[in-house]
Amino acid sequence: MNNTQIYLLTLVRCALGEKNLPTELRSLSTDEKIEIIRYAQRQGLLPFLQYFDIFMEKDCRDIFFPRAAAAVCEDVRQASEIAQLLEAFEKNGIYCIPLKGIRTKKLYPSSELRTMGDLDILYRKEQTDGLRRVMAEQGYTWSGEAAKHDHYEKGGRIVEMHKELLSSESRAYDYFLKIWDRAQPEEGKRYCWQMSMEDHYLFTLYHLIEHFIRGGIGIRMVLDIYILSGLPELDRDKTAEELKKLKIDRFEKNILDIAGKWFDPSRGLQGTGALSGLEEMEEYIVNGGIFGNTVNEQANNALRYGSRGKFLKSVIFPSYKTMQSVFPDLDSPILLPAAWAKRWWNVWTKRRGNVRKQLGRAGQIGQQDSGYIEKQRRFFQRCGL
Repeated sequence: MNNTQIYLLTLVRCALGEKNLPTELRSLSTDEKIEIIRYAQRQGLLPFLQYFDIFMEKDCRDIFFPRAAAAVCEDVRQASEIAQLLEAFEKNGIYCIPLKGIRTKKLYPSSELRTMGDLDILYRKEQTDGLRRVMAEQGYTWSGEAAKHDHYEKGGRIVEMHKELLSSESRAYDYFLKIWDRAQPEEGKRYCWQMSMEDHYLFTLYHLIEHFIRGGIGIRMVLDIYILSGLPELDRDKTAEELKKLKIDRFEKNILDIAGKWFDPSRGLQGTGALSGLEEMEEYIVNGGIFGNTVNEQANNALRYGSRGKFLKSVIFPSYKTMQSVFPDLDSPILLPAAWAKRWWNVWTKRRGNVRKQLGRAGQIGQQDSGYIEKQRRFFQRCGL
């Protein structure tokens, strides 16, 4: 880890504790403070710096304050938009479960500390027509569908309405397919539901894993696990049982070990030292953005698909199971070609930029050295995947 990464982890850890700036950090230079601000923003952790007066000093105040104020304002705008959407769903009888950051940010010491981009909500896919009507009434434009979710946009804000939680190819697909059987209505609500804390934790961890093997993750995702794992209402016995079934219990232990080292306030400055056996996993995380980086994505795609042809086949001709997630009415493999054609049309007319992105990804496969790909495979195995 470089000094900027160590300093940011120290500041986040202090912010979660008594918010006292360590004496060692009072002598940071202007350049060091500015680099911390920029790195914190890339990691989605900028609001944590609000607790430390060194970032409001004259030498960096004009860089820090507008960004911090924008993060707080965005938190307020998101909260208002979420409340309006959930109220509209409740009024119109649309079953929904708020996902990811929408729920997790409520569990942080202060909601603005958990930054968030797109808004993610699960709904019952048999209500798609009703959902589209309600979203239109709320001013949103449908901008196409992906395997797991539909995209809606309003004034630059993206809402991903999920029909399913995970890809049909995922090992945990069957477990989360039954999420509605275990979820419960929120207090005083009929149509707005929430997962059990155990399912929310497991889904957060599995979402982290999906990004970890796709392009990597950043510090914020590890912080989510740290925050959730320490909640008294989380039944660790139940989660341990499911983690073993899903064969991700060793990976979870590694993430928790890293999270404890990085964020446990009782560790003070000791959280900056090397964690024996997990150094490369730490480096993989701190050197990405919120969701990793393109270098990792290129290598990981080569590992996952093996060749450009296999990658393009998976993108252009998704499996029958995957297409059923996109089109719930698809009830026979005979109709698969028609479903592909409809999906191609939707992508071309609504998400044409995605075509360029996928072609770019395909072009990068095959550029990696086979030795590097094998090294990446062994790295994932050591991580517990």
